[in-house]
Amino acid sequence: MHKEILIKDLKNKIATAPECDENYRALANIYVADEDYESALGVYIKLLEKFPEDMQALINTGSIYFYKKEYEKAIESYLKASKINSSSFAINYNLGNVYAEIGSFSSALRYYNNALEAKPESADVYNAIGFLYQDNEDYQEARRYYQKAIDIEPDCAEYQINIANVYQKINEFEQACKYYKKAYEMDNSDKKACLCLANVYASMENFQEAFRYFERTTQIDPNYYPAWVCWAIAAADSGDLDKAIMLFKHAIELDVSKPNAYLLLANILMGEKRYSEAISLYESALKLAQEKTKIYVLMANAYMMLDDIKNAAKYYRLAMKEDPDNLEIKLIYIDVANNYIMKKVA
Repeated sequence: MHKEILIKDLKNKIATAPECDENYRALANIYVADEDYESALGVYIKLLEKFPEDMQALINTGSIYFYKKEYEKAIESYLKASKINSSSFAINYNLGNVYAEIGSFSSALRYYNNALEAKPESADVYNAIGFLYQDNEDYQEARRYYQKAIDIEPDCAEYQINIANVYQKINEFEQACKYYKKAYEMDNSDKKACLCLANVYASMENFQEAFRYFERTTQIDPNYYPAWVCWAIAAADSGDLDKAIMLFKHAIELDVSKPNAYLLLANILMGEKRYSEAISLYESALKLAQEKTKIYVLMANAYMMLDDIKNAAKYYRLAMKEDPDNLEIKLIYIDVANNYIMKKVA
């Protein structure tokens, strides 16, 4: 109730004294604290109508547009702010973030470098540039910038995980393990660091250590879906299919809305010749997945193993409709359809 009275009071002050910028800021701050970004944006727009060169209002407006994923509007607001102060760290860093989000590598890098000129010891900027190079698949440069961030803030677990991710990506698992361990040692309740450590041990086929960290991850958060799925994958890789099946089933129980566990469990059951069970799981995955081509093909393959050519042809045809330019699927469909016709004729 107190907040509602304060909002009403500030609105009245703005109406009676529209030239007082502090009332706009105070009202916007209340909305931001309440995460009511639409209302805050409306206040900032009104403030900018009165004071179009209010740099902080322009920055805040850009940040709200960025949050709303209205990137062109965010850039427009930040660039207006940049005309007022082109050397501002916040403006250049935010512009770098927006351009990185829309995939404009050169523009993002330019503004990040501008931000570093304003604040040379900003670990956040070096980390952001690392992400930029990683997204561009330049892993050597990504690693170099993540290391710069670590050199400035060695106690930041996020930076340790980021550089470890790069080492994992380029298959330097020992190095990845070293940095994941550092992150985990900083906070042994960090489920993300713990899961990363488990996965890198699985990549090195040290399944005993991997399972120890998978178990620890699920102790930290028993409902952490990715941990159960990754553990199941590692169990399958280790040859313990019974354990993998059990873990995938548990992952499905935890979150019935994600297709991954359905698909991966179905693939295992295919290898075990449990085709009907696999088909049922593929059907569940189909209801959830955005990309359906691969699942149609997998279902068709399962029906082929059951010698059900009619349904196999049906799902190859659906796959072909999803991906009409895929010549391999088209040729398989033609072959299966011809076999079905020949069977009927015979």
